[in-house]
Amino acid sequence: MTDVSSQFPKDRQRWTLILASFASFMVGLDVLVVTTALPTLHEELGAGVAGLGWTVNAYELGFAAFILTGAALGDRFGRRNLFVAGIAIFTLASAVCALSTTIETLIAARAAQGIGGGIAIALALAVITDATPPQERGAAFGIWGAISGVAVAAGPLVGGLVIQGFAWQWIFWLNVPVGIALIVLSMMRIADTRGAVRGIDVVGLILSTLGVFGIAQSLIRGGDVGWTEPTILIGFIGGLIALVLFVYWQTKAPSPMMPIGMFANLSFTGGCIAGFVLAAALYGNGFVFAQYLQLAEGNSPLGVGLRMLPWVGLAIFISPIAGKLADKMGERPLVIIGLLLHAIGFGAIAFMADAGTGYGPMIFPLLLAGVGVSIAFPTVASAVMRSVNPMEAGIAAGVSNTVRQVGAVFGVAAAAATFTATGGYGNPESFVDGFTPATIVLTVITLVGVLAAFIIKRPEFDMAPSPEPSPIREN
Repeated sequence: MTDVSSQFPKDRQRWTLILASFASFMVGLDVLVVTTALPTLHEELGAGVAGLGWTVNAYELGFAAFILTGAALGDRFGRRNLFVAGIAIFTLASAVCALSTTIETLIAARAAQGIGGGIAIALALAVITDATPPQERGAAFGIWGAISGVAVAAGPLVGGLVIQGFAWQWIFWLNVPVGIALIVLSMMRIADTRGAVRGIDVVGLILSTLGVFGIAQSLIRGGDVGWTEPTILIGFIGGLIALVLFVYWQTKAPSPMMPIGMFANLSFTGGCIAGFVLAAALYGNGFVFAQYLQLAEGNSPLGVGLRMLPWVGLAIFISPIAGKLADKMGERPLVIIGLLLHAIGFGAIAFMADAGTGYGPMIFPLLLAGVGVSIAFPTVASAVMRSVNPMEAGIAAGVSNTVRQVGAVFGVAAAAATFTATGGYGNPESFVDGFTPATIVLTVITLVGVLAAFIIKRPEFDMAPSPEPSPIREN
């Protein structure tokens, strides 16, 4: 019998999990950290509403467009090598962000940050899977989910602290020493493995990028400029056509970047749908709730970050427990419970919200939603990654992360579209008029994810080690 300890060395398991998790933390932090700097960017760089919006959206779009490409390149050239390359791009782009003197330069640098972050995140899950025995991956993803979840919690909080104590540029300078340390340690401590050798699907890359960009920019801008505006309609129609062509091409391409056959695996498909919904709920609710706390309740940016902690700050305690439970009972019941708790929590907030409600009555629903997201976050990832064999880990991570990132864009867009149709920024009462229906829409979307989770199957663990990916260098 093969010795599991020799196939999955404990020291390398620990280092891989730590480094991949902290890379995910750094990349995840920058999703929300910039939101608290927007008023300052408006003053110092003279940015208008559109420019400020693109400092957030350029990151999201670059991230979503390059996850699949990063996974495919990792399978071909080495997962650790591409993981490090993604961190390097992200770190360099962070320095350019900090040095930006115009909003246009900042937007371009944010897009480059997103590209590096997308590559790094796609390979983070893959290197964790490579280094961890199948029967321990739930616990590993629980720890990864806890650290990644803290990034979501820390984003607004760190942004508020930096803006109040330093200059906005330090939001980005903080990434540079962390990124350099991660690059050096990853080259020393993470084994480089490869998946199945495949060609680079250039046509698939172009079609998927055009499709995601076309639909995403229409979702993002539609609420402001009007859903019937020509560029919005062209974006929707062109993006949809590009995605249809992408799916068709994946059935014909000699080396598809997203093998369609993977979706015949019900656990993989259910995990991807649940991940899409979880991201939509998390980022959509974060978008409107942070503004509610500031504009309807009159809190400062730092005060908003502190008040969001009961929702997004529980992952560090609960996600590791959820991951261990997934190793014993499978992911399906945990994903269902997690999404259901999140829906109940924000559903309650939607019906109690008012300009004079105050924060106190919302603490319990926020805690309920926080427990839910902390359970669902690692178990959704575990359901996807445990459903595939190690040789497919890179592409599975890429596909599931892309789906989740598109879900985040969709959630924010759905919240914004509902808000602009029913409320506005004129006064606290009109803001609540938009906040309540937007939150209800996101609650319904979350319940769709509950239904999707039912198709996730309970894993049948083979306690013997699974086939090891092909190592190309062992440091």
